[in-house]
Amino acid sequence: MARTIHLEGTTLEGGGQLLRLATCLSTLTSTPISITNIRGKRSGGGGLKAQHLTSVQWLGTASNARISGAELKSKEITFTPGSRSTSGLKWRNGGDVHIKQNTPGSVNLVLQAVLPCMLFANLGSEDAEVDEKVRVKITGGTNVSNSPSCDYIEQVLVPMLSLIGIPPIETHIHSRGWSQGGATLGSVTYILTPLRKPLPAFQLLDRGDVQSVRATILAPIDTEQQFRDELDVMFERLEAKIFGSREPNVDITFEDSKHEKRYYLLLVATTTTGIRLGRDWLYDRSMRGVKTDTVISSIVKKVTDDLIEEIEHAGCVDEHMRDQLVVFQALAVGKSNVYGGKRKEVLVEPSLHAKTAHWVAKEVINVHFDDSGGCKGLGFGADAEGSTEHAITENVGEGLEKLEITGD
Repeated sequence: MARTIHLEGTTLEGGGQLLRLATCLSTLTSTPISITNIRGKRSGGGGLKAQHLTSVQWLGTASNARISGAELKSKEITFTPGSRSTSGLKWRNGGDVHIKQNTPGSVNLVLQAVLPCMLFANLGSEDAEVDEKVRVKITGGTNVSNSPSCDYIEQVLVPMLSLIGIPPIETHIHSRGWSQGGATLGSVTYILTPLRKPLPAFQLLDRGDVQSVRATILAPIDTEQQFRDELDVMFERLEAKIFGSREPNVDITFEDSKHEKRYYLLLVATTTTGIRLGRDWLYDRSMRGVKTDTVISSIVKKVTDDLIEEIEHAGCVDEHMRDQLVVFQALAVGKSNVYGGKRKEVLVEPSLHAKTAHWVAKEVINVHFDDSGGCKGLGFGADAEGSTEHAITENVGEGLEKLEITGD
């Protein structure tokens, strides 16, 4: 049995990402870990919330792990995956996985934890040539504060993963779940194809020019025209900053949020090289005594300013995408480089989330990230001669393909 790697949960960003990435890498590489002071920098005392527990339980089942401390509000867990094997996990050959939450915990933070395991699960197995789709349905919050929305996943993450060599992923939003305007549950299904070969190193170094921008608005139905007018004025005023000398190409879509307190805006810029840069905001400020016009203006200004900042530094990833690519750099074969841009001739520093992800990858699987965003990956699924060596564990129980997890 490999030695257990200890991770201090207050390191750097000190939130749930540390837990999700650590347990994901532990599952894939059969590396025992322990985490103390989980989410130690979060208000309310930290510890495991329902959505974190959901991820840990799913990954534990997927790796036949022995787990201690997997309960709500727990601040310490030990996660010991089973031994490596090349079979098991019935859904790897195509099937259904249903991960249920009974709170509007972020669907997409759960996805962030389990997606790499699902994509890399077949590597090193006799089923590696199977090209069957896996349908992953997750119940919870689709639009939740401080979490990626399903819209961001569909419009930014999925296209960016395609650019680096991940098979196309389909997104089907069945119903929306919100943290604003009264907590509600929704569900979304992601349809993916596990990798058949190790992921080659990828290079995101050429951003290209912005050729189009898509605006996605979720808001009360009677605010549609106000949003469109505000965005029209903004795009006209900032046309040169966004598109340079290119002809503006803007698409605006609107969806009724069906509640007076639910406002969300996502802006996505697509470049000539296929790069997607996205910024968004689920409005989470008090609306008491605030006029609707003020709310809409605040949302449009903030999201626009954030997108302009992403465009001006000329990087190939937005702030949030940079940390979500860390796990793929860490697992790829060879050195992957992701250019984060420059401000005043100085490289843009990774966000605290990205730095935390770098640290976790170093501690758990001993890969290192340089100052310019490069990382020589573990080469998961291939040894020096190109043969497979890593695989997810076998004895996972019969019920994983229809796993249902609930938590208060």
